[in-house]
Amino acid sequence: MEMINSCYTVVPLLFAQQHDGALAGDIISMKNFRQAEIFLMIGNTLGQVGAITMKKGVSVSSCATALAFTRYFETGFVLEYDGASTDVSEDAGAAFTGSGGGAGVVYKDLGNKLIAYGYNGTTFVDNETITFTTSGRTALANGIQKNEDILVPRTAAANTFNVQNEINRLYCIPIKSDDLGDGYDCITINVADLNMTDLAAWVVLHCPRYAGEIAETAIYD
Repeated sequence: MEMINSCYTVVPLLFAQQHDGALAGDIISMKNFRQAEIFLMIGNTLGQVGAITMKKGVSVSSCATALAFTRYFETGFVLEYDGASTDVSEDAGAAFTGSGGGAGVVYKDLGNKLIAYGYNGTTFVDNETITFTTSGRTALANGIQKNEDILVPRTAAANTFNVQNEINRLYCIPIKSDDLGDGYDCITINVADLNMTDLAAWVVLHCPRYAGEIAETAIYD
């Protein structure tokens, strides 16, 4: 059975093109859905970094109240390693660099494999030295980085986060209808001025109250 329209609905918020200036996506009503995942994709051109925030409202005509969220996801990668100078695992948030210029930030150190984010676009190569900035610990890359399309959980500060200063990156903000509070059922994404940046945004709405061959639009209330 096809899942689209019966189990989930996809709605574009900002169509893919080179945008300039501050942006607000289409306002989405969640009154008929329990869960929303808002995706933001940065393409091959990034003019500058900027903040991503969410707003909520009581109708699709206006969303002006800040929507609190603490969790989002960002494009990550995996880097396996061996030959570490110590057996102490790195803490989450520890930055690391490769001797060839690659860089990233640790989400989780599994002892011989890093789940990481913040990749700067320079490929790690087999046997190059990896240095962890804070601890000074070193290791050797065991092959090149891989799984560059995984989404790694991150924590937002003060209900916002900045896009990384790198191209070709995907972000996701999960929102439950219960997160909106009494009287609110509409949401939108706000993107600060990124100065001529290729981007697109869309939302995947889950757990519909009504399922049909063609679901009703979520941009009407």
